[in-house]
Amino acid sequence: MKITLFPFLSDWPLEASVSGDVITINGEDIDLSGIPDGYRLPASAVENKFFLTGSSDYVERIGKTLHFSLKLPLSMESPNEYRSPPEPIIIDARSGPVKFPNTSPVVIPAAELPDIREGKENGGLEQA
Repeated sequence: MKITLFPFLSDWPLEASVSGDVITINGEDIDLSGIPDGYRLPASAVENKFFLTGSSDYVERIGKTLHFSLKLPLSMESPNEYRSPPEPIIIDARSGPVKFPNTSPVVIPAAELPDIREGKENGGLEQA
């Protein structure tokens, strides 16, 4: 399966695995074996919220390979390379778990602030 990922602002979890012409998304089996070579099905017919369902979105078979687009959940803090990819992100999923990119928010380590007390109980202030 060739899966094109479309960035989608959401907190939905996404886990998938592939076995033959069946993709399992979050526990739901989606059997795409009925699509013959050279044919396509509107993605909206799949009735799964992760399938991209615009007027030009299809699930199609080219040779032995199924091609379709899925929404890739991410947040505003996800790495920019996934929020606004310069090229489409395409996964070649053959068998087993689908390895989606890690879209977890980027964690910036907190800077350590110096201890301004420097051993003085009142922070170094003097009485006027």
